[in-house]
Amino acid sequence: MKKSFLIFAFVLSGILTFAQDATVAQTLDTEKAEPKFTAAVDVVYPYLWRGIKYNGDKVAFQPYMNYAFTDKWSVGVWATTNFSNAADAYNEFDWSISYQLIPIMSVMLSDFYWPGTKNAYESDPENFSRGPYFDYSEGSAQTLDLSILFDFSEKGVPIDFQWSTFIGGNDYKDDAEGNPTRAYSSYAEIGYTYSLEKPGIVIRPFVGAAVINGGYYGKDANEKTGFTFSNVGVNVAKEIKISENYNLPVFIRYTHNDYGVQEFDNDGNLTKTVRNFFSLGVTFSLSK
Repeated sequence: MKKSFLIFAFVLSGILTFAQDATVAQTLDTEKAEPKFTAAVDVVYPYLWRGIKYNGDKVAFQPYMNYAFTDKWSVGVWATTNFSNAADAYNEFDWSISYQLIPIMSVMLSDFYWPGTKNAYESDPENFSRGPYFDYSEGSAQTLDLSILFDFSEKGVPIDFQWSTFIGGNDYKDDAEGNPTRAYSSYAEIGYTYSLEKPGIVIRPFVGAAVINGGYYGKDANEKTGFTFSNVGVNVAKEIKISENYNLPVFIRYTHNDYGVQEFDNDGNLTKTVRNFFSLGVTFSLSK
């Protein structure tokens, strides 16, 4: 049964994601649409990805670009940085390619590269890799994510669903003999979006979980891994009118992660686990 489930999860994943929340496939409306370029910079605090808080309380700057070649094919790049070399800073660079299978479903292959800062690597080389680009071995700083995204708003139902599975790179777990084997860690999320027209607010409650977790999505206080609700919450967004031709999108988000972030004292003893987070952000568009 377990083997059948894993095979099903892998096949399903091969037919998702929001890549790193911001790198979303752009869908065009017409059969012969012209190529379309979009670019923007998100400024967020703190950075949360699939409910996981990455490396400290710092403002993250996240530029991204997307180019839609046709109504079906698009490519994108996305990055995040704290502009800091501190041990608790975080950098990442991603690329993705997306194909719109049908109006409600798209497939995406994403490459995530997240090397530790120099100070992080020097302080904890076991947990912070500074390996070269295109190193997908165990302990590297790179993963390949194969994803499928369903958006039923095309059918008048404001529900979206995603499934994402790592198919390459640093996503391993130990087998029964203690040997590293690919984990195929998988994440699923469902959301419902609705708008309050008068205040111009868009609200999206969501439930996300690490369905298969080899450790990539964290561990509990007993160092155990497995299914966990890693990203449950609500996002509230609004566009603030700056001028006649420019609106500034802003958001605030509440997220609950059942594993949370563990905090330790100077002697390495667990003091508390933080499971509830608030984040906020603003988007500066660089294209029309």
